[in-house]
Amino acid sequence: MQYFVYVTMSPDHPPKGGGPPSAEKMAEIAAFHEEATRSGTIVATGRLGQGVTRICGDGDDVTVTDGPFIEGKEVIPGFTLIEADTKKEAIEWAIRYRDLIGMSELRVAEVLGG
Repeated sequence: MQYFVYVTMSPDHPPKGGGPPSAEKMAEIAAFHEEATRSGTIVATGRLGQGVTRICGDGDDVTVTDGPFIEGKEVIPGFTLIEADTKKEAIEWAIRYRDLIGMSELRVAEVLGG
């Protein structure tokens, strides 16, 4: 099964360390990604831009609005699509990843049909 694992950043859950990762930490993260990709756990990864476009409407009555949106205090800077046998396994992987990258909150969602 595939799981969409994504980082969330908000005032309630700031990143640990307060600054960008050191070169050593980046090398450690890269090695983790490389091994997880080689083993088939990581299917895809990506960083998301801060701009979001909202599309609302029905039929020809469509409104397109570029964000950021005032009500949104959470930012989703990146994601990882992983392959895991069970949700428990996906959560265990996400906890290891969270600890490695120094983020306080990750979310895991099963990709239906994945």
